[in-house]
Amino acid sequence: MTDAILEELVELWDAGASVIEVITVEEARALELGQQLASRVGARFTFWSMHRGLDPIDPSAREATVALDAVARHQGPVVAVMLDLHDELGTHGVTRRLRDLLPWFSANDRCLLLVSANGGLPRGLAEDAARIEVPPPDERELAVHFDQIAKDTVPERKPDATARHRLVRAALGLTTTHARRAFARALGRDPTAGSEALSVVAKEKRRLFAQDLGLDFIESPEPLDALGGLESFKSWLEERRSALGPDASNFGLSAPRGVLLLGIQGCGKSLAAKCAASFFGLPLVRLDLPRVMGASAVGASAEESLRRALDAIERSAPVALWVDEIEKAFAGSGSKGTDSRASRLLGAFSTWLQERTRPVFVVATANDVSQLPPELLRRGRFDELFFVDLPDIEARERIIALHLRRRGKALSAESVRVVADQCLHFSGAELEQVVLAGMQRAFSMGRDVTEGDLRRAARELVPLYRTYEEQIKQLREWSRGRARLAGREGTLLDLFRRVSDNKEASS
Repeated sequence: MTDAILEELVELWDAGASVIEVITVEEARALELGQQLASRVGARFTFWSMHRGLDPIDPSAREATVALDAVARHQGPVVAVMLDLHDELGTHGVTRRLRDLLPWFSANDRCLLLVSANGGLPRGLAEDAARIEVPPPDERELAVHFDQIAKDTVPERKPDATARHRLVRAALGLTTTHARRAFARALGRDPTAGSEALSVVAKEKRRLFAQDLGLDFIESPEPLDALGGLESFKSWLEERRSALGPDASNFGLSAPRGVLLLGIQGCGKSLAAKCAASFFGLPLVRLDLPRVMGASAVGASAEESLRRALDAIERSAPVALWVDEIEKAFAGSGSKGTDSRASRLLGAFSTWLQERTRPVFVVATANDVSQLPPELLRRGRFDELFFVDLPDIEARERIIALHLRRRGKALSAESVRVVADQCLHFSGAELEQVVLAGMQRAFSMGRDVTEGDLRRAARELVPLYRTYEEQIKQLREWSRGRARLAGREGTLLDLFRRVSDNKEASS
C-alpha cells in the first residue's frame, strides 16, 4: 500500500503539485513518505513543527510564515513535511502568505506535504491542494512488523506460518504503532501466536472501534451449528464460502457482499449474523447506527461519524459487518415530512453498500419491512434477501435439543419431538424460554428436567404469533416473490408431519 501511495506522490510532484494534503494519524509514516519522495525526485527533505522549526534547513523558523519563506529561499528542489500547519491556517495571514507563494513553489520544485488526521483546508487553498489518504498498513507491511517483533520477543522459536498469517490478518485496521504494541503483547503472552495471542490483538482493535465510531467488535461469533433451522441460508453460506479464496478471483468471481435478513422477531436473525462471520472465518464488527445518528451530541456530525465508521471498517477488511434492525435508523427517510439527516445518512450508506471495493461482508437485519427504505432492497446493495420465518417442526426439534445440550441436559428424540409439536408458532427465542422455564421448574423441585416440565412451560407461554398474527401473516405475504426463504416451508412441513403422525396412529 505504501508503494502505491509513493508512486502517486511522485506523479503529483511531476505534475507540479505544490501542496499535498496527507490525511493520516501516523506522523511517522508521513515523514517516511516525505523522505522517500525526496529521494525519488532528487529533492532536499525537511520537516516543520511549531516547536522544532524547519529541520534541518532552518530550526529557528518556528513561525509558520517564516518557515514558508525559508522553504521558498532554499536553493534547489524541496519536499517539506508540515506537521502542525493546519492549526495555523485559520490565521488569515498564514493562508494568504501560502497562497501568494504557491506559483513560486510550483515553478521551482517546492512541495509541501500538509499532514493532518482529519484534513480541512481553508476555502481557496483546498482548491489548489491535492489530497491523499494514507490507510493503515496492509497485510504485507504488518507481516514485516510482526517478524521484527517476533525476532525480538521470541528469538528462540518462530511462530508457524498459519499462526503468523492469522495474527497478521487480525491486526488489519490498526495503525503501525497499535499493531506493533499488540504484536509485542500478544507474543509476550502466547509465543505460539495461538488463540490467546489473537485475543490480545482483538482487544487492541476493540479499543480502536470504541473511539466514538459507533462500532463494537464482537469477539466470540457463534459456529454455524449453533443456528437451528434456516437450512436454505446455511446452504447459501456454504456455496459462497468458496468465493472468498484466490481461486474465485481468478475465475472472475468477487467476494460475497452480504445479505439482508428480514423477518419475525426472535427467529435467529442476529444469531445468523454471528454464525455467518464465524463460518467465513471473518472478524465480526457491529455498526450501531442509532449511536452514529446521535453523533452530533458529542461534537461531530452524523455524516462525518458514519464516514469515519465506514472508513474504519474498510481499513479492517476482510471483515464481517453486522447492522442490526437497520430499519430503525432510517425510518421516515422516504416518507412525507422526511427527516433530512436520516435521508442523508441513508444516501451515504446506500452508496457505500453499492460501491465499496474492499472485502466487507455485510449482514443487515430488519423486523419491520414497512419501515425499510426501498433503496436498501435494490440488488447490488446485497447479494441476497432472506425472509426468516417461524421455525418449522424439524427446526424446533433442533433448537430445543440445542438449548438443552448447551445446558448439559438431554431428552429422548421422541420427547423432544412431542414438545416441538406442542410449540407450533413459537419463535427460536420463545423455544429457549420454554427450555429455561422447564429447567427452572425441575430445579425448584430438586430433580432433573423432564418432557412434562417443557410441555407445561409451553402451555404457559403465550407466543408472539397469537398477539401479532395479522402482522406476521402480512409480513409473510410481503416476502412472497421479494425475498428468499431462509428456512423451509414450515407450515407445509408441519401439516405433512401431522398428517403422517395421524396415519401412523390410526394404523
